[in-house]
Parts: sequence; structure tokens; C-alpha cells
Amino acid sequence: MKRKLLTVLMSVGFLVLITTLYAFKLKTNEEESYQPQTKWKNLKVLPQNISKDSLDYLMDGYTSALSVKCNYCHAPQKDNPTKLDFASDDKIEKEIARGMIKMTNDLNKIYFQPHFPDPKPAQVQVVNCVMCHRGAPNPEKYLAKMSTMYKTYDPERDNRKEKILKEMGKQ
Repeated sequence: MKRKLLTVLMSVGFLVLITTLYAFKLKTNEEESYQPQTKWKNLKVLPQNISKDSLDYLMDGYTSALSVKCNYCHAPQKDNPTKLDFASDDKIEKEIARGMIKMTNDLNKIYFQPHFPDPKPAQVQVVNCVMCHRGAPNPEKYLAKMSTMYKTYDPERDNRKEKILKEMGKQ
């Protein structure tokens, strides 16, 4: 009986010792994974204080909305073509993307943010890339059909506005 009790107490003591040593190890996983804020080299539209996680999230959203990979906008490094040079402005697609980011930010700020209830959020995301791109790098084919989509006649559709405008001679 004493031998069993001694074995149990030693086992419990050993577990407590191991747990204590593990709790006080010099580097925890959190410390190993922490990386200080990156100093971005060439952000012209996105904020300089954006976190790496937020930037990665945005870039993943762009690649999904356009069904492209990172090399669609980012040029390869000069010394190692297997890696991308994210700061480089060698590809025109990157400048086009900056213009598109400005456009969607302006649309959201001018047309949607004022209509949000107070307190208004700092940034509103109603208009985004996928609304036009729909998984295509160049939505020209989809957008070229827009005029045919809106002027179709459907007798079941509520078209009172068109009728009134036609009667007023404005259409």
C-alpha cells in the first residue's frame, strides 16, 4: 500500500515539475511568432501602418476577385526570378490596381459612407473588386454586355418609370 501511494505521489510530483518547467521556458510560441511591424517600401495607396496580416488579407481578396496569382501585378526579382519583388513598379497592372483601389475607396466614401448611421465607420466596403471583375482579370467582356442587359423588354417587369419618361418625351 505504501509503495502504491509513493508511486502515485512521485508521478504527480513529476507531472508538476514538468508542467512548471514548461511554463517557465525562455521562449514561448507567442514570442517566436511575433514579428515587428514591417516597414513597407512602396505603398502608395494603402496606409503605411497596415499590418502584414491585413495586407495579406487584402491581396488574397484581390487575387480571388480577379482569379489571378500574385505575379499578375508583381514583377519577379532581378537577381532571383523565382521570387517576386513586391516593391517594384515594373508592371503596369500594379498601377492599374492602385487606380482601382482609389476608385472603390472614393465610391464607398462619397456614395455610401454618408448614408451609414452615426457613429460612421472610418471605412466602408460596399463597392469592391468582385462586383465588376467577377473572377476575371479584365471584366471588359462582361461589362460590354451591360447595355443589352438593361434595355430588354419584359412585359412582366414593372416598367412604370420608363413609360412615364416616354410620355414626357424624355426617353
